[in-house]
Amino acid sequence: MNKKLMNKKVFTVLAILVLLLFSKCDKGIEPEPEKPSGPAGFSGKITFVGKWPEGIKRTHLVVFKNIIQRSEDFFPPNLCFVSDSIPYNSSEFVYNSIENNFLPILQLGEGEYSYVVVAQSKTPEISLDRKDWFVVGVYCVNADQSKPAKLVINAGKITPNVNIVVDFNNPPPQPPM
Repeated sequence: MNKKLMNKKVFTVLAILVLLLFSKCDKGIEPEPEKPSGPAGFSGKITFVGKWPEGIKRTHLVVFKNIIQRSEDFFPPNLCFVSDSIPYNSSEFVYNSIENNFLPILQLGEGEYSYVVVAQSKTPEISLDRKDWFVVGVYCVNADQSKPAKLVINAGKITPNVNIVVDFNNPPPQPPM
């Protein structure tokens, strides 16, 4: 192989390597931006309107990754968070998902969550059986409980104002049993 052709091939290979190197470095030698540290979660207030139903043993704020379309969706891995039990006959409950986590095994990370609800049960023990729970409040768009709002949690941040109104006189649509 002649020397000119060999030099041309070496130059071409080097040029390609330099292009690849610089195409991967969008900010040159600038360091990567720091990722937020600290816990991720959400906070807000649940307001209760009307008379509480008789026989309620458990009331929890519950977060699901996806909307419940069948009874099997009421189960991990779709179930992402359960708050501490909300005291019976409360008029409001101010919460923070970091401080009020009933099941620490369920940790919310950054991402989108499609169904945030207040659910009640008449069973004294916690149950993962959909038939044991009924939804009494939904984090929703423009106070329309038939349109659940997405909860967006960013890394290292607490999403504030995830407020829910539970109106016992006007319950939301129930997910499938």
